[in-house]
Amino acid sequence: MAVYLKPDNSKICNGVKINEYFLHNHNVNKIDLPIAKINNLFGVTIHNTGWIKVNSATTPAEQYTRATVNGNMNTVRVHYYVDNICAWQNLDTKYTSWHAADGNGNGNMKTISIECIMDSTNNSYNLKSKDNAARLAAYLLYKNNLTANNLYTHTHWLNVRDGVKGSTDYLNVRKHPYKTCPIYIIPKWEGFKKTVDSYIVKLGGKSVYTNSSADKPINSKPITNTVSPLPYIIKVIDTSLNVRKGAGVNYAVTAVIKKGGAYTIIEEKTIKNKDGSKAVWGKLKSGVGWINVGSKYVKKI
Repeated sequence: MAVYLKPDNSKICNGVKINEYFLHNHNVNKIDLPIAKINNLFGVTIHNTGWIKVNSATTPAEQYTRATVNGNMNTVRVHYYVDNICAWQNLDTKYTSWHAADGNGNGNMKTISIECIMDSTNNSYNLKSKDNAARLAAYLLYKNNLTANNLYTHTHWLNVRDGVKGSTDYLNVRKHPYKTCPIYIIPKWEGFKKTVDSYIVKLGGKSVYTNSSADKPINSKPITNTVSPLPYIIKVIDTSLNVRKGAGVNYAVTAVIKKGGAYTIIEEKTIKNKDGSKAVWGKLKSGVGWINVGSKYVKKI
């Protein structure tokens, strides 16, 4: 007969039941555990791990926690496992965790880690697991006076580790040869971020979307090549948009941003093209470079 774990404490946070079972207090198998403390929290990192079938006496999150206790998760140590029923907290959030494959980088050392347990189907348990992860992420961000702009993917930290430059939104979804994670959430990352943002607003926090809460629809009216009040946020509608060192196509490309990404523009320049037409270029807040903010490429949100 299986012996299931019993949480030391259970609580409800933003609609998610959290079962606390801190590995530091239950290390009967003497597995390696993080001992460093988080200093200057950056935010929350989202992962996906595979769905497993369990009986009604337990949940996938409990199973993953038990596997960790028994030394069956290699060196992975995360703060939370989340499924469609609840979350199991493995580490006190004052501790760092081992999840981002970036050694002593900011992913491991400065973010709270959430493993969302899912598979590739559209079953209701996947939708609920993702929603529970969004609710938990929103609660943790709000509690620490952070916003949805402090939400990261595992892939983000792999890109940073390998020296890729770009905005947080770009690095969160840019493909990495080693791993795409969270594999089931990244294809709809912008929507997930908006869901987290909406929960932060409901908790009383600030939205990262201009002049509205995340519950309001995006203004579908595209921006045109006219100077706009600054700063403002745009959404990329082109399949891939070059970021250039300066305002204009004569400057070198510094990065490529993909369709669906949202970015803040802090400065504009209107330039004259070779054919005599004019184009407005916007400077990215991240400092990576400039993009054409014409309605062919982006829309204002």
